Amino acid sequence: MHKTSLVLHLLAGVHLGYTVYYEYLYVQMPYLAIYFGVLPSVGGKFKYLTFLNGVLQCIYYLIAILHDLLRLRRLRQLRDYLLASLVLPLALTVSLTFWTLCVIDGESIFPSFIQVIYPEWLNWTMHCGVSIYPFLDLYISAHQYPKRSHGLSALTTALLLYLIWMYYVVYSTGKWIYPFLGALLPVTRICFFAVVIVAAFGYYLVGERINYALWKSSRESGP
Repeated sequence: MHKTSLVLHLLAGVHLGYTVYYEYLYVQMPYLAIYFGVLPSVGGKFKYLTFLNGVLQCIYYLIAILHDLLRLRRLRQLRDYLLASLVLPLALTVSLTFWTLCVIDGESIFPSFIQVIYPEWLNWTMHCGVSIYPFLDLYISAHQYPKRSHGLSALTTALLLYLIWMYYVVYSTGKWIYPFLGALLPVTRICFFAVVIVAAFGYYLVGERINYALWKSSRESGP
């Protein structure tokens, strides 16, 4: 399993690393979309949860590779904590929220002018591949989940920080990172955020249950 784990982490790290590199360097938002205020001018790629999640995944797989090579206890603890509290639930948040909104109204979340510059392989990697790799990781190697309160606290902090960042962009530019949010009533918008956050908690519990089912002896966590 050790060699299999290393191969998976190398594959995921190289794949996602190249994907993030490609998006950062070559996928540039149309100047006119920013000039005419369709998209906010603050934050660049780092205002999008999809891109931030891609960066997080790259960091995680780098740590996982280092653990596979060095077999250090602290690296394992960090690897397991990141996977449980951030990597898996945020990946599912990105994937399931994106595809759900695409089904409801694709143009609102993935406008046609972005589709022109966003290759299909990149879209599938950033919105599907990021969720597939963590589940393969759970299956291939045992992970020790943190105490549930600790894991959910980290996830809550990450989500709240992103909300603060999102509102800062709105305050600075008058434009929402995702244009469809501007069309929602304030109450509806708050409900949307609440649903996304509660769903993320659910994704955390899904990962915890799957890990427990696969590796019962490795479980440290609990309510």
